[in-house]
Order: sequence, then C-alpha cells, then structure tokens
Amino acid sequence: MLAWIIFLSTLILLFWRPWNLPIWSISILGAFVAFVLGIVNFNDVYFVFNMIWDSSLSLIGLIILSFSLEALGFFDKIAFAILQSSKKDQVGQKYTLITYKFMIFIILFTGFLATFFANDGAILIITPIILALFSNFNFKNEKDKFILITFLLIASFACDFLSNTLVISNLTNIITTNYFKLSFLNFAFSMLTPNVFACIVYVVLSLIIAKIFLPKELEFEVKKMPNISQKTFIFCFIFLTFFVLAFFVGEFLKLPISVFSLGGALVFLFIFREKILNFSMLRNAPWGVLIFSFGLYVVVYALHKEGLSENFVFLLKWLQNYENYNTFALGFISAFGSAIFNNLPMVMIGDLALKEYFNNEINYTLIYAHLLGCNIGAKLTPIGSLATLLWLGVLSKQGVKISIKTYFKFSIILSLPVLFSAILGLLLI
Repeated sequence: MLAWIIFLSTLILLFWRPWNLPIWSISILGAFVAFVLGIVNFNDVYFVFNMIWDSSLSLIGLIILSFSLEALGFFDKIAFAILQSSKKDQVGQKYTLITYKFMIFIILFTGFLATFFANDGAILIITPIILALFSNFNFKNEKDKFILITFLLIASFACDFLSNTLVISNLTNIITTNYFKLSFLNFAFSMLTPNVFACIVYVVLSLIIAKIFLPKELEFEVKKMPNISQKTFIFCFIFLTFFVLAFFVGEFLKLPISVFSLGGALVFLFIFREKILNFSMLRNAPWGVLIFSFGLYVVVYALHKEGLSENFVFLLKWLQNYENYNTFALGFISAFGSAIFNNLPMVMIGDLALKEYFNNEINYTLIYAHLLGCNIGAKLTPIGSLATLLWLGVLSKQGVKISIKTYFKFSIILSLPVLFSAILGLLLI
C-alpha cells in the first residue's frame, strides 16, 4: 500500500509541479522515500540503473544532436521549405498558406523528427518552430488563438504517435529493446508498417479537424530567413544517414545504443564547435532526464515488488482465451495504463510481466503491441509521457495555456483510432 501512495503522490506532483520544481527532483524524491521506507533496496536500485542507463544516455545524445542542428538552422531550413510548399500566394515576406497542406507537412516533418530524434527531442524542436511561425500571425479573437492551439496539439500528438519506427524513436523502445535483446533491424521492419498505418489515420483525422474548425487559408509573415548554407544542410543530411546506419553496426558489434547516440552527438558538436558549441546550449540540454527516469523507475519497481507485475501476468494468461483479440487487448491495456501511470512506468511493468509470461518462448507481436500502446496511448492524458511534460513546460515558459478540456477533446478523438490502426498494421505483417 505504501508503494502505491508514493507512486500516486509522485504522479500528482509531476503534473502539479509546485514552485516550478524540475521533474527530476520530484521523481528522485519519490525514489528516496521508497528507499528510506525499505520498499526497495540497493539490489533493486542497481537493477533499475542497469535497465535504464543506456536508454537515458541515448535520449540525451539525441536531444543534444537535435539542439546542435537547430543552432545551425537545419530545422529552420526545413520549416521554410514547408512554408514554400504550402503557400497559395506570396507578397514579399507575407505568405498565404493552404491550411490542409500546411497541416500535412507539419505532421510529416514532426514524424521525421520523432523517428530520428525521439519523441522528446521532436517536441522540443517543433514547439518553438510553431510558436515562432504564429508569432507573426494576426490574432484578432479567441478563434484565432484556437488555431495556434490546434497546431500545437496536432504537432504534440504526432511526436508520440509516430515514434515507433526505430529503436531510438522513443525511450520506451530503447528500454524494451535492451530488456528483450531485440534486433535493431527486426524492430524497424516490424514497426514500420504500424507506424505508416498510424500516420495515415492520424493525417486523415487531423484534416477532418482542420476542415471543421480551421479556416481554409492562413496568413504568415516571415521576418527571418534560414541562414544555413546549402553545403552545410546537405552535410547534415549525410551525417544523419550515417548516424542511423551506425546503430546497425553497433548491433553487429554488440555495443550499447548510447555509444552511437551520445557519441554521434559529441562528434557533431566537435565538427561544428566554432559555430554552435556554447555553454548555454549544453546547459539547456535535458540532463535531468537521466535522473528523472532513474527516480521514476525506482518508484515503479516498488509497485512491482508489491505484486503489480504478477497481476499483469494473470491478465495476460486470461487473455490467452481470446487469441484473436489478445493483441488488441494488450495494446489498449498498455495504452490506458500509460495514460494513468505514465508510459515509462507502464513499459517497465509490462516488460517485466511479459518476460515472466513468455517463460523463454517470446511472442514478439505482444511486445510490439505493448510498445504501441505505451507510445500512442500515453497521449490520452497530459501526464502520459515525458514528451508531454516537457511540452507543457515549454508552453508555460511562453505563456501559452491549453485547457484540460481542450486537450481531452483532441486526445479522445485522435488516440484510440490511431492506436487501433497501428495494431492492425502490426497484425498484417
């Protein structure tokens, strides 16, 4: 019972954020209380650290690389290309955009970011870009402000919905891959189709929302042109290609993912050290993610020791009676669990339970369904994923408020159909 009290108190504090406390301080406080009360011990702490260190360092590397590319103007160049591709008319620096085209390109761009820089890195990149674009938008009334909120929500949901293709696309993917020793190549092969299905359904639903609630055209004024040279831009694309290929080499050499994620980011920093390396950028990197993940996982492991994983195993065995539906059932159970408890705790509890349930006969389809539920279902609530918590922090600093009511309107309409389509795509392969 004590473990549940500590866990629920930690979640409430993470969402409430009293005195603007950093999220890592809240999770580590919960872990400390669990340790002091004897619910977890040194062996448990070591097990958790061994489980999450590689994924957390990998995420930090991806976010540092994304910050470096952003400092060079790489993403500004792509954002400007989106404006050019979406425009209907242009007078000087003023662009009239076709709304549905602009929305499609934003979703695809966000999907690209989520695939290569993880959902957390993607949300830290796309949010400032959208805020910068709409800073030149002429807000006349509350309806105009709703346009900004709609695009912020659409981009935010895309960060998690489309973070399935690669191991590095989500922290949950990295943790599960390491725990079950999954192949980087097989993971990509298995999750590509579900991600494509999710993307298609998400685009369709987003366009329906745009058709109902948004004007057919949007007007923007571009005050700042991208300053990255064509040569540097091409080099960045080539570097990203080899960056991803390096993970396949790493798998062959049996090296941790963080060696290439963090190592690649540091190499990129060194190459462009004179242009982008500064204390401010390094200071703003989310170093607290490592501590946050560690603290939250210790809190969750306390629940595991109190029998939560055993209950999950019992549920999995019960689902065996419904062989045609157990993949969907597991995906939606993981989704609702992620929405309530956050997807980091849910992926850990699910992984531990699946390991016990499989008893050396691994069912990869169930593992991937569990991940899809954790990645997509996490968006059902604002506390469901670390990316959403980071996103809310960025919006708070910019003075942008999104009501809980508005968030839930979007999450209910979008999350469940996208999850269903992704699991359907998984079963088809």
